[in-house]
Amino acid sequence: MCSITAAAVCGCTGGSQPASKAQKAASAPGEVQIEEVFSGSESLNGTPLQYPAGNPELRLFRVEIPVGGKIPLHTHPAPMLVYVQGENSGDLLNTRVQPDGSKVSSVFKPGEAFIEGMSEPHYVENEGNQPTVVWVMVASVEGLPTTEWMQ
Repeated sequence: MCSITAAAVCGCTGGSQPASKAQKAASAPGEVQIEEVFSGSESLNGTPLQYPAGNPELRLFRVEIPVGGKIPLHTHPAPMLVYVQGENSGDLLNTRVQPDGSKVSSVFKPGEAFIEGMSEPHYVENEGNQPTVVWVMVASVEGLPTTEWMQ
């Protein structure tokens, strides 16, 4: 019989917490381990999370970006939690276009996570020497597209 150590799930503060500062529950060998990888309440731009109105739907995607690959400029109509796969993955370069036209870039290493906000133009690239694998969880509503492409 397994017991579950859930101390890490109880310590959520609601603020952004990078994966490098993840909380891990202490457990004995053979016990289920629960590790909080990330939590947050605002996007990379510092915008508080908002959810679209409608019938709730969660979506999970695995995205593999080849060496030199780029997902062009786009937005999302619902917030996304993005996790760069911890093993067998390269870095992810995320570039956000600000309202004044300036750009802010961040590099996310394997094992790191972030929140992509609603209607915040950005693009992502793999400038490394191995494929980048990201897992994307979308908190959306039925019938709403996941991505809106920009020119």
